[in-house]
Amino acid sequence: MKRVVAILTLILLVSCAGFSADKASVIYVEGDVTLNGSPATIGDSVQAGALVTTGPDSVCQIVFNTKNIIHVAQGTVLRFDPKALSRGATLQKGAIALVLRNLQAIQGNELRFGVRTSTAGAGVRGTCFFIAIEDENNTYICSCNGAIHIEGDGGQFTQNIAAPHHREVRVTRTGTAISVNAAPILYHTDEDVEGAAAKIGETVDWTKIDR
Repeated sequence: MKRVVAILTLILLVSCAGFSADKASVIYVEGDVTLNGSPATIGDSVQAGALVTTGPDSVCQIVFNTKNIIHVAQGTVLRFDPKALSRGATLQKGAIALVLRNLQAIQGNELRFGVRTSTAGAGVRGTCFFIAIEDENNTYICSCNGAIHIEGDGGQFTQNIAAPHHREVRVTRTGTAISVNAAPILYHTDEDVEGAAAKIGETVDWTKIDR
């Protein structure tokens, strides 16, 4: 019998239009990090569809359009497309955190920033979020400072979560069914988010939901 696999799509919905990340580059490398199979170094340009991998105890940070940063945690495989953010990124393994503060309006349509994994579906309103693949059936999502709309790729379910200071869920696939359950804060801290924000000269206001 053919296996049915749902897709988790994390989409940042912002009231602005198209986006072009013409300047996406690596700003920090620690340990074993590769970009399209070659060792990554600070200053490397991140081209459309680039494959970023980090080994154990290794991390990487990418800045695009000056005020947006993606932190790639250890043990991660990420395909990142700064030229087409509606596709945005495919998280194949590991975890990422994003702080987005410069999504440029071009005309007036809604911008969608997408992150895909192999489990279910979501949408985000806000600028700080974290996502981790725990295993092939479980994806952990935190709205660190913002609001998230979660939905199945085929519309199997929808759920909204919002918080000024971390709200976490786990999306679980059991056979062809998908469930969303509350989870504790795991894998990241306030300091991790604040540290990423500081790299782009920003701060996080934990007293209000950033939309």
